[in-house]
Amino acid sequence: MRPASPRRRALLRAGTALALAGARLPARAGDEDEDHRAWQHGIDLLRVDGRLLLIWGSAGNPPRPNLGGDWPHDIYYDWIDAAAPHAAITPHVLVSRPEAQEPPSAALNSRGAILVTAEDGEDDINQRAGLWDTQLRVRKRWPFTIRKGGHSGHAAALGENFLVAYGEDWQEGGGFMDRGTGRNIYARLVDGSGGTGPEITLARGHRDGWPVLAASDRNWLVAWQRYGAPPSLYAATVSGNGTAGAARLVADGLPLRYAYDVAYAAAVERFVVMGNRGAHAFLALLDRDGAAVLMRDGLPPLASEARVVVREGGGECIAVYPMMPRGIAVLRVLPREVELVRTVDHAHRWDYMGTTGLFTAPGRVLLATLTLAGVRLFAFEF
Repeated sequence: MRPASPRRRALLRAGTALALAGARLPARAGDEDEDHRAWQHGIDLLRVDGRLLLIWGSAGNPPRPNLGGDWPHDIYYDWIDAAAPHAAITPHVLVSRPEAQEPPSAALNSRGAILVTAEDGEDDINQRAGLWDTQLRVRKRWPFTIRKGGHSGHAAALGENFLVAYGEDWQEGGGFMDRGTGRNIYARLVDGSGGTGPEITLARGHRDGWPVLAASDRNWLVAWQRYGAPPSLYAATVSGNGTAGAARLVADGLPLRYAYDVAYAAAVERFVVMGNRGAHAFLALLDRDGAAVLMRDGLPPLASEARVVVREGGGECIAVYPMMPRGIAVLRVLPREVELVRTVDHAHRWDYMGTTGLFTAPGRVLLATLTLAGVRLFAFEF
């Protein structure tokens, strides 16, 4: 067995402690005291030349987790027919290395380059990446390093460039399932050839983690969780040339488990930031400078590690998100107003390994979600 990364060592010790205490380590999928991310973790869905490209991280297909040990995730892909979303998924390997690459995050730039980045457990822990074209031909082979010691990274594209935001340094103990937390939050520009810019500091000296981001027409907004009692959500802008704005508090009272996201609604020129606190979700509208315009509370709660999916037109946007425990919520977003249009129930119960989606028609959204048995697709009409 290769030496484990700091986070993997924490997971390994947690499993060992259970064994030494005389407890039986869970052997079946679904046991509540196991981290479901050991099965699958991280998923993205991109619209590429009229097709849908699904990218996800998994410990095999179907997933076979290495419970109590180092995670073996590889990165997989499949092309999805939006007209037949219930067709069987055929996993293809995109990246396979000796230890886990998870969670993968993918973005497509204006020149047809696809960046995929993930935390890589090989050689301790690093945020790494690869570049492909729209036919998935290699442009820059995996792994090139975004940040040695980086983890939990996500990517978004603005024009020809990508921004990858990531954590650095791992603090053991605390956080979800007492697995530990991140510490510092950084970002780095990556061009369409894989060239990397200087590191951009977003937050240092706190227990911060899980940065997510979205791009407007001129900058990015990065949001991350700060661990306290209870945790809070912070955000900062990054300009197209890599200049970071000041970190601002968006909301407090978040749960330990990541349950927030950020999207950009071009029709209203607003960043849409959602998250959970208490039994409900909030939605904050931020302008392109990161200043708060509106805070709306009391919305149905957002599923953990779920994306907010936006469709635009007519000076408004429709935002759809997976709500806990099942179904979706549909919102109408205006420049200074947010309306809950409806909720749609569904039999599937969302897990916390990752859920994403895209609109395939004005009133139809396709959601892709990770489960203990593999990837599932659900089409919702409203």
